[in-house]
Amino acid sequence: MTAPTPPAEAELSLTEARDIAVAASLPAAGFPDVSGALAHLHAVQLDSIRTLARAHQLTLTARVPCTTTQAVDNALNNGPEPLAFDYPAHALALLPLADWPLWAFRRRATRRRCEYPDQQTRTALLDRIERDGPLSLRQLRDGAKAGAGWDWSPTKTAVEFLVWSGELASTRRTNGQRLFDLAERCIPAAFLSDQASDDACLTELLTHAGAALGVATTDDLADYLRIPTPVAARILPDTRLASVRVEGWKTGWADPQALTGTAQPHRVPVFLGPFDNLIWYRPRVQRLFGFAQVFEAYKPPASRQYGYYVCPLLADSRLIGRADFARSDTTLTIQRASLEADAGPQANTFFAQACRTLAVANGQTRIELADLAADTTADQAALHHAVVNAEAASAACSPAPRRRHKTHRP
Repeated sequence: MTAPTPPAEAELSLTEARDIAVAASLPAAGFPDVSGALAHLHAVQLDSIRTLARAHQLTLTARVPCTTTQAVDNALNNGPEPLAFDYPAHALALLPLADWPLWAFRRRATRRRCEYPDQQTRTALLDRIERDGPLSLRQLRDGAKAGAGWDWSPTKTAVEFLVWSGELASTRRTNGQRLFDLAERCIPAAFLSDQASDDACLTELLTHAGAALGVATTDDLADYLRIPTPVAARILPDTRLASVRVEGWKTGWADPQALTGTAQPHRVPVFLGPFDNLIWYRPRVQRLFGFAQVFEAYKPPASRQYGYYVCPLLADSRLIGRADFARSDTTLTIQRASLEADAGPQANTFFAQACRTLAVANGQTRIELADLAADTTADQAALHHAVVNAEAASAACSPAPRRRHKTHRP
């Protein structure tokens, strides 16, 4: 009896793969609400830097029409039921509540780690939270000397491990601070399960990652979940993802629905936050877009090539530039900007449009340009001129008079 012939692998050009990847992460129609975006991405990274906005706010406002960063947090924290829980998926991230059972493999692994808190420490923390209700880390530290940034105190270490193990959970915030509660009190009973095997968890999670990425290598999919690549390689044949060939790649995997060609990629110019899902994995960004994604906030100022909080510019399914942003209550400030050599003739217009969109999403009414350096090139001057014109056009179309903002013209 002749063995059945396996289906031929789809073959994609790099341009096709790029369109599929952008359409999967940022579909042209966006998502109807924050819950819908979370349900598709399955993880939205968190970060404490707020020079422009919080990382999760930027990721979600790029995908949910007619929203602002304030609306994002309102949806997450003030609804009748929580939408997400915090968990170390791809770094610390917001995950939809329905995904709680799928991270049982990591909760079990956490309890086997040598850093897992001892029984006495666990009991003391859990008893206090059971008695006093949801508490922030600041409250749990009880006035003890608290570290900042990456300085993990013993209390923070214990709390984080209890979150990773699933004994504590965080589904709400107050004044930007996570509130920690017993998992059985804040995770709905319908989701509060650790019954799935490790392989069953990973099969489902890799399928989700494939849908969120559209098309990806084994490394890309492993990075999405922060699991070892050999583990992903073993599990992937059991998922519903299709094996594909992509120009210049080795083996690739694609969501079957992404191969139908029905989804349209995001075409409106948009600045992506530096922790956006589309640009998480630098080798993937280089492979797909030929774009060197870097994050330089933790470098000394003199060592930064592009700036402190730099956002890449996505336009027409390509990454064509970047800008270093800061903001005040009413003003979005462009500290530094640059375009790629192959950005194209519309790049300046795309840049200006994306600046206006970002300002609106963040609740700023004005755009300010940093002073131009004496050695500014003609290309940079043209870029700044486009932003000035866009700002002037926006002011002219405003339905109510407002005080004109002074910008620096080249």
